[in-house]
Amino acid sequence: MSLDKRWLLVPALVVGAALAYFHYWRRDLGRFVENFRHYSAPSATLYDAVTAPLFGGFFGQVATELAELAPRGEVLEVGSGPGRLAARLAELAPGVQITGVDISPEMVERANSLAANSGVADRVEFRMGDVASLPFADASFDAVVSTFSLHHWQNPAKGLEEIYRVLRPGGVGRIYDVVDWIRRFEQGGPNFVELAKKSSFGERGAFRRSITARLGTIPLVYRAELLRREEQPGATSEGEG
Repeated sequence: MSLDKRWLLVPALVVGAALAYFHYWRRDLGRFVENFRHYSAPSATLYDAVTAPLFGGFFGQVATELAELAPRGEVLEVGSGPGRLAARLAELAPGVQITGVDISPEMVERANSLAANSGVADRVEFRMGDVASLPFADASFDAVVSTFSLHHWQNPAKGLEEIYRVLRPGGVGRIYDVVDWIRRFEQGGPNFVELAKKSSFGERGAFRRSITARLGTIPLVYRAELLRREEQPGATSEGEG
């Protein structure tokens, strides 16, 4: 091979290597984005490392609200992830027993480890579970909470029915999630108010929704409060868009 041809081979190899690198990088980036979108990330450790500092203040606020709402009794967290919220709530409310459910076994393992390291494992337990089929008996909990999970549920209508089922009469659910315009951008479907009105909370309970976080004037996060009323004939529902 002549010297001129060898010089042409070098940039060709460089370009080929760059294209191969870009192909695999794009594939891995796509996998990362898809996993993160489904709340799993490539690993629970990475997910926790990213979200713990980002949402630490938010989880602290939610834990404070829950401690005031249910200072004692049994609380269920749906989509508990690495367990940061449950651990914080247990610290603030010594009279509360908390159970977390998550569809990811890696998240459940990490959350139980966090509870043990935080000294609250005697009152906090995590297990695998799907909101569409919660592994608990009827009327098992005084309160249910979920943060940034509902827009990932495969069947949100069924999830709300399951939350209603496991709440005790007089129990309260708190759902914190991204506002509907963000969720619609991702997946479409009915908004929360439509789902709640068609659920048992709309027929035999009550619900309210309010905006809890904004970026300037742009709404980002809502909080929905769901009440399972004491069984009374003729109860009506109330909603706020």
